[in-house]
Amino acid sequence: METFYYEATTRDGEIVTGTVAVATESLAIDRIQDMGYYPLKVSRVVKRENFVSRLLSSVKNRITTKDIMFFTYQIGVLLDAGFTLDKSLSIFAELTEKVKLKEMINDILSQVKGGKSFSDSLLKYPSVFPLFYVNMIKAGEAGGFLENTISRMAVYLENTEGLKEEVRSALIYPLILAFVGGGAVIVLLTFVVPQFAKIFSDMGRDLPLPTIILLAVSSTLVKFWWAILLVVAAVVSIIRKYLSSEDGKRSWDGLKFRLPIFGKLFRETAVSRFARTFGTLLGSGVPILNALQIVKGTLGSEKISEIVSSVRDSVRKGKGLSEPLKNSNIFPPLAIHMVTVGEETGRLDEMLIKIADRFDLEVRTTVKRLLSLLQPALILIMGMLVGFIVIAMLTAIFSINELPF
Repeated sequence: METFYYEATTRDGEIVTGTVAVATESLAIDRIQDMGYYPLKVSRVVKRENFVSRLLSSVKNRITTKDIMFFTYQIGVLLDAGFTLDKSLSIFAELTEKVKLKEMINDILSQVKGGKSFSDSLLKYPSVFPLFYVNMIKAGEAGGFLENTISRMAVYLENTEGLKEEVRSALIYPLILAFVGGGAVIVLLTFVVPQFAKIFSDMGRDLPLPTIILLAVSSTLVKFWWAILLVVAAVVSIIRKYLSSEDGKRSWDGLKFRLPIFGKLFRETAVSRFARTFGTLLGSGVPILNALQIVKGTLGSEKISEIVSSVRDSVRKGKGLSEPLKNSNIFPPLAIHMVTVGEETGRLDEMLIKIADRFDLEVRTTVKRLLSLLQPALILIMGMLVGFIVIAMLTAIFSINELPF
């Protein structure tokens, strides 16, 4: 909600002032008129907030994928219930509590009421509604089956977000384990070991090798922690900059599918995303060549985009999809066989969705296996680090008994 300051006049010509709390300026004017006043001036009250408040407000009101998934689902339900598009948008705008989302929906609603199509109204927000989303809506409008298209999109977003949420949830425990274990090691090296270093420096004899290594690492971390942070930040920045460049993207795409452990996961994810996006577009009435062009720009992988381009060229020449997919060395035989069956039976969109469901299951299974290996690996690594610190300290302490008194 926003606060608006107003100056208005009564029926008797008296000037009155005040504030109203509503979502938009137009709603503020309506509220003032409902009060029996004639608005002369309406302006948003700018609140002075500190940096933390602005940051928290920005995070709270950020439009997320879940918001768009909920929006798509609700609009689909309202349309199926017989409401018109503008009425459905109006109802959703009243239900949502996020200010930015409410403002966006109200803007889309005003454009629709002004004569624009729903798909053209969504084009104003490319960061919120991706290209394939807009094209699916456009195909639904052109074919007269907008309700069915929106329902398909809701299912697509639900499946995609559900898979991401499962992976995030599965990563919580390993991340906590790594954070707590790493924090414990840093505390030992920066606070505990330096206290013993003062004792060891007065021993007057050579220390055991593990202790020397431990003290050197501790001293470096205490004295040059800022330099270590700068080096790490610089390395991360250089890697991110390289991976965002064309050469970096191409190199990473060529490497990630050949990785010994994670390569299989990347391939399964790529196949699932391609099949679900392509199948959803075809099922919504988008022509196959247009669908392939849209898919090409939404996969986020140069290598997969090249494969889709070759598939598109093959389809344009009257050939099938199977041969280019087979030559890619990315798509497994099962997926290629199901695509062939879909082409032959005329049910390609249904087979693609089945491929996506199948490989979503494969991704979940692969992630569970990797995490089942990651958790004991983290415990083992942390145990070895803490064990080394303890052994290095104990060997130095035991060597005190050998000193002559």
